[in-house]
Amino acid sequence: MACDPKLINRLKRAEGQLRGIQAMMTEGRDCAEVVTQLSAVEASVKRVMGMIITENIAQKLSKTPDEELQTSLKLIQKL
Repeated sequence: MACDPKLINRLKRAEGQLRGIQAMMTEGRDCAEVVTQLSAVEASVKRVMGMIITENIAQKLSKTPDEELQTSLKLIQKL
């Protein structure tokens, strides 16, 4: 799968957020603050997943829309 550099940047940003959350936990920061940051990382990762699946479907529609499209749609259902 060819990867858009924007997706890699988003994942790197999420990685940085996770490191920050680890530091927050080590520092004993408030649970609500940690959960807020975890929710932000979760949303970011879900966004990347959606972008990857959308691109995958677009590529498959331009080729063979039958069996491959069904496989892609099953991926969406897993979200």
